[in-house]
Amino acid sequence: MKVLFYYRGIEHLGIEYLMSSLKRRGHQYDLIFDPGLDDNLFLRLNFMKGLNQNKYLIEKAKRFNPDILALSIPTNLYPFFNEMLPALKKELSVPVIAGGPHVWALPEYVLQNDNIDMVCIGEGEEALPELLDKMEKGEDIYDTKNIWFKKDGRIIKNERRNLIQDLDSLPFPDKTLFYEYGCFYDNLEIITGRGCPFRCTFCNIHLQRKLNEGKGKFLRRRSVANVIEELKFQLSKYDVKYISFHDDTFTTDMKWIEEFTEIYRKEINLPFYCFVFPPTVNRRVISMLKSANCMQIFLGVDSGDEKIRRDLLKRPMSDEQILSAGKIIKDHKISLQVSTLFGLPGESAESMWKTLGLAEKIAPDQVSGYIFYPFPQTELYNYSVEKGFLGEEEIHMVKEGMGGYHHASILKHPHKKLAATLSKFIPVYNKAPSFIKPVIRWLIAIEQEKLALILYVISIPVTFPFLGIEGIKVTLRMMWRAYKMRTRLAVQWY
Repeated sequence: MKVLFYYRGIEHLGIEYLMSSLKRRGHQYDLIFDPGLDDNLFLRLNFMKGLNQNKYLIEKAKRFNPDILALSIPTNLYPFFNEMLPALKKELSVPVIAGGPHVWALPEYVLQNDNIDMVCIGEGEEALPELLDKMEKGEDIYDTKNIWFKKDGRIIKNERRNLIQDLDSLPFPDKTLFYEYGCFYDNLEIITGRGCPFRCTFCNIHLQRKLNEGKGKFLRRRSVANVIEELKFQLSKYDVKYISFHDDTFTTDMKWIEEFTEIYRKEINLPFYCFVFPPTVNRRVISMLKSANCMQIFLGVDSGDEKIRRDLLKRPMSDEQILSAGKIIKDHKISLQVSTLFGLPGESAESMWKTLGLAEKIAPDQVSGYIFYPFPQTELYNYSVEKGFLGEEEIHMVKEGMGGYHHASILKHPHKKLAATLSKFIPVYNKAPSFIKPVIRWLIAIEQEKLALILYVISIPVTFPFLGIEGIKVTLRMMWRAYKMRTRLAVQWY
């Protein structure tokens, strides 16, 4: 069977795992990829809309002649899929299957989409190959676990599969097609496990845990040997300079970290980046990461108001814990990036200023600023609905994936402009000399949102010297690859 994947904006590890699982079962696949140059969810650049590749992607899709079209849908990419799907559906006339976070949260709503025929409500590495095997053999497909179908005006709901417990049994993700589109170059993305032990209310991880109750252990990790084997495999194909571990929290298992850092240092030793939750930080674990050439840590702080962290976000950590974690990381000469989140439901202006103040006390190398987005069916989404921060119009916006955590808040929030201003100014403020900071605080106080956005964009090479510059290079690479593909297809047409 021939499977065509469609995605937009960045590399997608989940699709890469699906590709390798299909290859193992003898199925074929291809990828049409839109670099999203006009809107990458960070910045909207409408003047670049003319560089979009839609008609060329459709032509490539027709030439591949797939048996099925597959999508993985994060919430804020749903509008872009909806723009492209009608044309793809018309030209290909094949069934469309969708998975990903937006589908897991709203499977029935997504199935109301005229251009989507089935949805995968959980892990797809076993479900999708089984579906294709049945299609190929002409067998009944409508009992496939983890997949819901739209048939004769009704929805066929199948039960969930057990979660894949042995992650080592999965083939390594196939990065070939995303690489060909220029989605990465110097930086190799890896995950070492699935699930997260924490229950932050703004994240959909707790929703995934709830949906998969009774389906096996939720927090799973690959063996160190398997991770090292994959790294060697990928490094034999791609000449990268850095490794990014994209686990939700990298330091949840001290024994695993101890074994991993020892072997990684000896056999890989490339600089790496990872995500860390402040309460998991201590001198021993950070010393082990440093010994293995950890160059940068992303530390989730989010709010500078201890009460909001404890009661609203369910991140029960004190300012002292956060400051201590930051100091330990900096003491080990590891670059520190912290996250901040503004515009939470019920958050006061005073609380937002506390976040700026705590970030200043931490004095990290980089600060990321985000605007709260109520991802569907998360605890904080439900709270926002219950408390009136989301009305019918805003609920519809969330279901359609409109907005995002780098754009204006979609909540009915009295301080949404301040939230947007702070989210863009805080990276600049963090790097500004002390004599400039009072001016920036004044600009924040008078809510100079547009100026904040301008300064944010032009200062990216300074405020984000690793990920920001890497992102610029990858964007330019994707532009060049998109241009080459467009030119090649034009010549073929001629």
